[in-house]
Amino acid sequence: MSTSFLFQDEEFLGWWPFLREFILALGSEIMEEIHCVEQFFIKIKSLYAFVSQVCFFVLVDLLLEENENFDNEKGDKSVVMALTSVLFYSVFGYFVSRIKDVFHRQRFQLFRSFLTIEHLVTWIFKVILEWVKAIVIVLCLREQGLNYQPSLLYSILTFLYYLCSEKIFVETLPDLFEMLSIEKFENLEHLYVPMAMNFFTVLAGTVVSTYFLLVQYSNFVLLSVYFLVYIRLKDIYYNYWKLLIVEREIFRSFRIATKEEIDSWNDICAVCLTAMSRARITPCNHLFHSHCLKRCLKSSLLCPLCKTHFLDGNSEIKL
Repeated sequence: MSTSFLFQDEEFLGWWPFLREFILALGSEIMEEIHCVEQFFIKIKSLYAFVSQVCFFVLVDLLLEENENFDNEKGDKSVVMALTSVLFYSVFGYFVSRIKDVFHRQRFQLFRSFLTIEHLVTWIFKVILEWVKAIVIVLCLREQGLNYQPSLLYSILTFLYYLCSEKIFVETLPDLFEMLSIEKFENLEHLYVPMAMNFFTVLAGTVVSTYFLLVQYSNFVLLSVYFLVYIRLKDIYYNYWKLLIVEREIFRSFRIATKEEIDSWNDICAVCLTAMSRARITPCNHLFHSHCLKRCLKSSLLCPLCKTHFLDGNSEIKL
């Protein structure tokens, strides 16, 4: 009998390395598929933002009402409150998107084209219509005994979260910072600003969900942690942080000029023809704005001034 068991054990040990490799490979494939699904979900910006907003709004409402039970009538009212809040805020988001569209297409030149006036009137009526729809929904909810009366703190917290998570604001705010021409950003506002906004949403989601994890475990809290923290951290890492590292890698061979070097240069940037308070130095000792240098590197590895090839004697530049 002992010999039989020994044979079985030896046979199992012989198959174990192959079985282990199969399990690891299968697990890796499953995780890769899950990662692809999560990235696809993140790319659907509107749905991604909506799910996280509803989760956060519900938790905030329950937190402010000091009600940790997700299975009672209050939980249902919190969901209704969250959906109604998203509806009202989306009207503001729609208004901002139309304003952005007007300036982007230069529709502010109203007196030059009748078509632009027609477009302007159209989107104004659309904004009014969206507000009317939101008000009608609130009135219908009141008929059902569900009054939409958010507190001031609830409105502030949820609106800030909405601003930092909604697609239109994540896309618009970097443009506003870019208009300020803050040289310290080195023309990377499209990465720094959304990443900071996402960090705020992660921090807010972590604080609220941690409170409920400590007070009462529930499936909804775990789901909220997944969307408010885990998915958003993946969004930050894969869609902003890694790209930021690549962008910074481009400038690794071009150190930042000191104030004394900029003063001794005593000249404008040869690319944009404006003065420099912050600049990068090329291997051939020429100074340029970081964003100007990056724009030049995308088209050529030659110095814009002396046409020296940047890879000569330096093979570490990666585009």
